[in-house]
Amino acid sequence: MNLAADIRKLVDATLLVDTHEHLLEEATRLLPDAPARQWQAARDFSVLLSHYADDDLVVAGMPPEGLQTLQNPQVAPRDKWRAMAPYYARARHTGYLQSVRMTLRALYGVDDLNEENCEAVSDKIAAMIRPGYYRHILKDVARLHHCQVNSLEAQIFQETQYPDLLCQDISIVPLATNPRPTQVRAITGMQIQSLENWHRAIDWCFEKYGPRAIAVKDQWAYHRGLDYAEVTAAQASPLFDRFLQDQKALNAGECKAMQDHLFHYCVRRATDFRLPVKLHTGYYAGRGKMPLHRLRHNAGDLSELLRMHPKTPFVIMHITYPYQDEAIALAKHFANAYVDLCWAWIINPTAAVRFVKEFLMAAPANKLLTFGGDYMPVEMVPGHAAIARQGLAQALAELVAEGWLAEAAVPELMERLMFRNALELFDYERCARG
Repeated sequence: MNLAADIRKLVDATLLVDTHEHLLEEATRLLPDAPARQWQAARDFSVLLSHYADDDLVVAGMPPEGLQTLQNPQVAPRDKWRAMAPYYARARHTGYLQSVRMTLRALYGVDDLNEENCEAVSDKIAAMIRPGYYRHILKDVARLHHCQVNSLEAQIFQETQYPDLLCQDISIVPLATNPRPTQVRAITGMQIQSLENWHRAIDWCFEKYGPRAIAVKDQWAYHRGLDYAEVTAAQASPLFDRFLQDQKALNAGECKAMQDHLFHYCVRRATDFRLPVKLHTGYYAGRGKMPLHRLRHNAGDLSELLRMHPKTPFVIMHITYPYQDEAIALAKHFANAYVDLCWAWIINPTAAVRFVKEFLMAAPANKLLTFGGDYMPVEMVPGHAAIARQGLAQALAELVAEGWLAEAAVPELMERLMFRNALELFDYERCARG
């Protein structure tokens, strides 16, 4: 008996719940002018490099003009290939680029990109973009139960044509951490003249979208620490009044106090609607702008937030990489702390394998969510899912081989990690009804 092969076979045969994507709506991808409006909607091979992989190409030395060539829908595939080929070779072993090759195999039947096949791959990509192809890619190829989507197309909540497949998060960024009065007025139809009005607008959003949402999402850790202090309405009200008059009127401390108050208000509303709160932690997307010293405090800041809202499940996204040990400590100590491997498998696949092993030896297994593609182009999800399956199978096989896990325990644990934890934490059935 080959232990590793047997476990891999079980993992490959089991459905995954995908707890985090930024997928464009299929209707957006079908628009004739979509490629010209957004690179992540391209209809040639460059779409496979449009999210995350492009960062590794630039960090490997690709100049701005090379990236512009890759992004240009008017440039032929072979010319795009020639512009990126040297940098693709340099970065080909990273998780981002391995995900590209995994998708090439899963969707288009080729092992790798090159100058000779980039046109044929581009033709296959364009031919696949037709009504219903999201369900084919996500269900038939990636073998996902469903996806949870934090839409970057909608301000607060994306109305989707596939609520059973693409369960939607409520984004509280425009409501709390980066308040956007103009957009919120347009969505709610409400006049915003005071903090009390803003509270009512938040209530309106939760009452309208909460019964159909899967979770609440905030990614403002890209711009500030997660040290959300308790600030009363009386303290926040004059700050919000000044903000309404001039959105640049508040200094950094005043802006933080206003955000803190609104964030806690939204967390309480999320709790009222039984919605887990997903928070970006750790590594930044993009390149050349990550303040690593601030990331180091994410877990420490979250410990206070977890204590302040004991009835609210918080999902610690991206395992706080590269400070994942602290995420394990939070999940071990706080009943309302859950950790999500979304994105982590392609940031650093071997680190994610180590993380799964160490998490399972320290924290209850129900606290771990094991996959989220975190992509805008749907084509990239199968590649990321394949990496996650490989890594999860490796982690479980190593734990068995090392004597920490009984082989008989693997099937039940694997099902828990791949889909049962997510179905217990999130109310999928409510969302799927639309």
